[in-house]
Amino acid sequence: MDGILTPLRIPADSWSTTEVRSITHTHLWTIKGFSQCECRYLETTAKIKDISATPQPNLPSSSGGLPDLPVITFRIRLHPQGNKESNKDFTFFQCFSNQNSTTSNTPSYKAKFKFTVFNSRAEETPTTVYSGTQQLHGYFEYIRRDVLISHVQPSDELQLSLNITVTFDTITKVVHNMKPAGTQPPKPVEVTRDLENLLRSGKHTDFTLVIDDQEMKTHRTILAARSPVFAAMLEPHTEESQTGRVILRDIDYDVMYDLLYYMYTGKCPTMQPNTLEILAAADRFQLPGLKDMADVSLRNSLTVDSVCRHLVYADMYTALELRKEAIKFIVYNANAVTQTDGFRLMSKDHPALMTEIFQSLANDRQIGPSQTTTITTKVTDTSESNPPVKRARMSDV
Repeated sequence: MDGILTPLRIPADSWSTTEVRSITHTHLWTIKGFSQCECRYLETTAKIKDISATPQPNLPSSSGGLPDLPVITFRIRLHPQGNKESNKDFTFFQCFSNQNSTTSNTPSYKAKFKFTVFNSRAEETPTTVYSGTQQLHGYFEYIRRDVLISHVQPSDELQLSLNITVTFDTITKVVHNMKPAGTQPPKPVEVTRDLENLLRSGKHTDFTLVIDDQEMKTHRTILAARSPVFAAMLEPHTEESQTGRVILRDIDYDVMYDLLYYMYTGKCPTMQPNTLEILAAADRFQLPGLKDMADVSLRNSLTVDSVCRHLVYADMYTALELRKEAIKFIVYNANAVTQTDGFRLMSKDHPALMTEIFQSLANDRQIGPSQTTTITTKVTDTSESNPPVKRARMSDV
């Protein structure tokens, strides 16, 4: 972490940043012919360089350039036959450091250790952390020698992994008066209000939408910025761009005005009663924010009579959350929903949805044997209109 404090996005007049620096280092030590080792102990070292620290100017440089970073040296010892006569039947693993941060250039730190013992097949065997009352120098783990020798056979190769976690002193930095005088927070409400007034006034319009022989005066820049469909339509080479008007079919005037109002303001206060049509239109003109708003509104208004129609729309326009909630609603209210005209129409025209509903019913563990519902998909002729067909996108207009 550098020395520059980065202010949070939450407004404040001063900031504090506390940094807890830590380093994790793994050292692997391979001892071949372990069972033949009869010396008092074997030793190696692991050196950890604090790469996040600031180089100390009084440290020499090995390259002749900038001072080297501080290095902490840990000594690792293996005691094949214990560290005294009373525990010669055990093998000890020890880690310690003789460096003293108060008398050297080593930074102040605390260290934690963990040994892991493997054989040549990378099979681990457990060890025990020493927790006795006898004062020992450093950190110790141990294992019975005969168990360890058996574990490393037949290759007689011991692989000792040591994980070292070093935590340095925390550093807290404080900066005051970072907030420039006179800075004001953004005011999106003003933008929304002004764009709403621009839409209502009809001033400076340069593009016309024609719906059901009625005209809506709009602004090309707003349409192109908010909808990828309109952005493509208003490219200079298109007929719509050159004539300054487009006829939109298969969409209601009130629904189109709700879409237009959302594109200018980000709001849709008159979602009802055209929520399904708004969901379809938002999908058609690629307005994901409005589509999400319609999705939430429909999920909050599911009823026995409406849920099947909602499910059909959710499937047609890829409203995934609405689709999931509608299927769940049907499963929980199957006895009532299966008696509706909407369910009979859906079972006739949307067999894939029926299959998914059957699967959900079968998998629902909350329905006991006495509550199981038998759904009949055979449908008689009906004079009701079919579910709506998905409307064409702008490229089909």
